[in-house]
Amino acid sequence: MTTYLTSFIISFIFVCFATPILIKIGLKFGFVDQVNQRKIHRGAIPRIGGIGISLGTLLPIFLLCFFFHTGIILNTTNNIVLYFVGGLAISLLGLFDDINGINAKIKLLFQTAIAFLATQYGALVETLPMPWGRLELGIFSYVITIFWIIGIINAFNLIDGMDGLSSGITLFSSLTLAVLAIVNGYLPTALVALALAGAVTGFLIYNFNPARIFMGDSGSMFIGYILAILSLRSQSKAHAVVSILVPIIAMGVPILDTTLAFMRRMMRHQSIFAADKQHIHHFLLSLGFNQRKTVLILYSISILFTVLSLLMIFNKNIDTFLIVLVFAIIIFVIITKLGYIEMIYGRFRVKKENSLEKHIENFFIDRISLAKDEDIFSGLPIKGFDILDIKGNNLFSQGEKDKINFFDISARRSRIVRLYWTENVPIIGARESAMLILMSKTLVAKFAPISDEDEKKLLADIKE
Repeated sequence: MTTYLTSFIISFIFVCFATPILIKIGLKFGFVDQVNQRKIHRGAIPRIGGIGISLGTLLPIFLLCFFFHTGIILNTTNNIVLYFVGGLAISLLGLFDDINGINAKIKLLFQTAIAFLATQYGALVETLPMPWGRLELGIFSYVITIFWIIGIINAFNLIDGMDGLSSGITLFSSLTLAVLAIVNGYLPTALVALALAGAVTGFLIYNFNPARIFMGDSGSMFIGYILAILSLRSQSKAHAVVSILVPIIAMGVPILDTTLAFMRRMMRHQSIFAADKQHIHHFLLSLGFNQRKTVLILYSISILFTVLSLLMIFNKNIDTFLIVLVFAIIIFVIITKLGYIEMIYGRFRVKKENSLEKHIENFFIDRISLAKDEDIFSGLPIKGFDILDIKGNNLFSQGEKDKINFFDISARRSRIVRLYWTENVPIIGARESAMLILMSKTLVAKFAPISDEDEKKLLADIKE
């Protein structure tokens, strides 16, 4: 127990002392996060705090590997490659992105390479539990493992959109994985998990609202990578179902947010790399909660998921199915409140209804008359709009712009309407979305029309 506590304390103290230095470096050299349409903070804030989290996490592991002998073997080739080589590589990739910026596809390529390296050094899902026994995955074990690692990396990258949010959720997740590793007898894994918990706790002192520093991609990607590896290294064949379900439940908030973002962009025919302001924390902000309350609400959900995970680990008398059912009900309530059930239903309606919908759209678009010089949005909380083509070129503009409070709507495959709101972007449910799409299609038809044939040619040229 002393060794575990030492791992937590060393990383905590290191990050507490290193973070103020990183704040000064970030401000001095301009490594800051400026306000733009996706950001909700005010002012320039350093965004290189993640390098402190990564070094703080690895410091106690380094000391226990090479200077102190506690009986827990950490200095194996697998551990060194997984945590030091893989961890530092993903953190440096994120740091380069924070400072210079990296194309999303190139970043994904590097993430895939690092994930593949991890599969070669002990982080591999080789079997899955089934009702009839264990399913051998064979070659698919690499695909599933790489997908899991990349998914968790980007889940924590996407959830890092608010002061203290990613740090707090990481704390709960890492503590849960530490408990799971101890119960399953994987003591080196537990030490790494507690080192990560200590690092993010120290970082929270400076990152909780109002934040003085952000972790950036160097921190969020490192956290996602380490948690993905910990979840794979804490699995027990004796308790296979529990070992697989606990990490999923413990990291339920970022996993859910990433899954919904992927679904949202696919259903809107957007690139999966496209950014938006419709994550779970943005939804809570639109309800009128401030940043602190929003973060505390998401902390509460994470704590609830942590409790469910701990019940699954310790209380063998509680049926695993009941815990999964409670988890599923919570997830269902969240996605229902966010309007995704209606969105999915509308997406997969029968063909006849879709055909009728198209006729109704054309009916209203043909009969709505708009003039370029009239106040189109009189009576609506919208102060202006842009019509953009698929390349981002501005085809038509009217009214005022806003760098923060805007909402993009895909009116056609080659046309996007960007609406600028007078206040924060409001809650947009299924009904509002349908009406906004109709309105956007009308704007495109009146001010930036394109025929179906020309659109096909444009999209074909872009693909080439």
